[in-house]
Amino acid sequence: MNKFNSFFKSSYGWDFLSKYLVILGLVLTLTRYTITLGLLLMIVATLRSFSKNKSKRYRELLTFENFLIKLKQKLNLYKNKFQQNKTYKILTCPTCSQKLRVPRKKGHITITCKKCGKKFEGKS
Repeated sequence: MNKFNSFFKSSYGWDFLSKYLVILGLVLTLTRYTITLGLLLMIVATLRSFSKNKSKRYRELLTFENFLIKLKQKLNLYKNKFQQNKTYKILTCPTCSQKLRVPRKKGHITITCKKCGKKFEGKS
């Protein structure tokens, strides 16, 4: 029993990435086409938790967390674009190709480009 306790005391343990891999593996085992991938992910998560190389597992966790942060930022960017698309229309300047945001439902308006100063007509 002492060997068992000392083995697990020096192992890395369960972290957010391991839990995420197990949950993803369980979801993938629900269909017959992805069952092997799901089982493989659960095995990798278990091996990560028993690993003695703590610094490498910690770097993997940091890489995964950085990936999640970048993914959340992109999703928020698309969410903001979608919300602004309801109230604003994006037009491009014919000379410099600068993107300009104009309010919707104002009819035909004259737009002045802030970059090059060109005035052009557009429908909002």
